[in-house]
Amino acid sequence: MKKFKFSLDKLKKYKEQILEAEKNSLGILRKELNELNDELNALIKLIDLKSDELEYIMIKGITPSDLASRKRFITVKQQEAHEMRRLITLKEREIERQLNVVIEATKEVNTLEKLEERQLEEYRHKEMKEQELFIEEFVGNCEQRKEANA
Repeated sequence: MKKFKFSLDKLKKYKEQILEAEKNSLGILRKELNELNDELNALIKLIDLKSDELEYIMIKGITPSDLASRKRFITVKQQEAHEMRRLITLKEREIERQLNVVIEATKEVNTLEKLEERQLEEYRHKEMKEQELFIEEFVGNCEQRKEANA
């Protein structure tokens, strides 16, 4: 009997390549989200530092223009932090969409793998039947030879 070959092997390999590409995209998106979170954390630390610094300087005494300048800096950084939070929310939605794509691609690959398993089982069953027939034929031929020689 010829060697087993899954009839949809090319499709399965193609779907596996798609799955890997989608997983890579998901990984990139997660890395970008981590970078955005790191930037946000750095901004928050800077805002806290500058706010504490401003409070300390206000106690010691500060000129109005210096106060306005420092407050403006803090306000700009707070706006940047707000924008960063918005970007993080968008990135999380993008990750969720990509995760759904990966899940669907995984389902497709799993379906093909199950189909391949079924075809392999059928192949093995047919192979066993062929071997049984061969053995029966062999035994029958041996018995006929014994009868012919006797």
